[in-house]
Amino acid sequence: MMYTQEYFQKEIRNGFEISPMMKRCWAAQMEVLEQFDLLCKKHSVRYFLGCGTLLGAVRGKGFIPWDDDIDIWMLPEDLNRMIRDLGEEIKAEGLELVTPFSDDTYNNLAYRLINTRLYRLDEPFLMKYWMFPFMAGLDIFPLNYVPRDANALNEMRILMISANVLGQKWRDPTISYTEKMETYQQLTELLGVAPVEEARIPNHLWKLTHHIGSMYQAEEADSVAHLPDLFGPRPRSFKKEWFARTVKLEFEGLSLPCPAEYHEVLMAEFGEDYMIPRRIPGEHGYPYYRKIHKKMMQDFDSAGINCPEIYREV
Repeated sequence: MMYTQEYFQKEIRNGFEISPMMKRCWAAQMEVLEQFDLLCKKHSVRYFLGCGTLLGAVRGKGFIPWDDDIDIWMLPEDLNRMIRDLGEEIKAEGLELVTPFSDDTYNNLAYRLINTRLYRLDEPFLMKYWMFPFMAGLDIFPLNYVPRDANALNEMRILMISANVLGQKWRDPTISYTEKMETYQQLTELLGVAPVEEARIPNHLWKLTHHIGSMYQAEEADSVAHLPDLFGPRPRSFKKEWFARTVKLEFEGLSLPCPAEYHEVLMAEFGEDYMIPRRIPGEHGYPYYRKIHKKMMQDFDSAGINCPEIYREV
């Protein structure tokens, strides 16, 4: 990717102010996406722009002004191939694929492809990632096959909700320890897996959600879904056929794969009026790197170093 210095100026889009640091964040994420795209092409691994990133590509050929991340969708077979075939090359690019299976402290259903854990200030890193010192990368969401059999779907719903809710509530002090342990024991028995020691249970619960999502294959399904969305407060899924073909759409200067039936996908995801810009609060605070910035500033203060002007504001 190539950017001029003008690109990194403050900008107003749809009445929303985009800071110079957010522009650097976008540029850094696009570097990661470009590396990922090249590896996927090399190994014939399919992926799709998803969620707000797909919406941004269709609506304006780039980031939604108030969005600060890149979302990717992958079908199970391609996700498994990515892990199997791209792992070493991902590491060689200086990137890290973070999953509940690679990191016992990671508790999330989305995989993440990142360029650092917190922040880096060494020159090669900053030159590569457009002077953006913080973690940048992609959120990779599995699109699992939804069984067409009603009994199987109901079983999946019960298991998924149990594992997902328990994973989110495990450290909630208002829920009794006995109740949590009983639910965990029942869940492992239903899935036919061995329980783990108590300290590893939170991570194990997220591994179990991945296991539940992989219970059914393409031939058993007519639709796909990111399972927390399917069983959440606003249930939604996509017809499997909408992901049978890809089309290339422009996103921030790159031509990237999207579901061929992206109109139907976006209507299912956002509603019929998806082309009308509206701010929807994200799951994390904007910008996502605010806490990392605070830590970096504290580290500067502890070391008695003046923070460079470019990094004083987020």
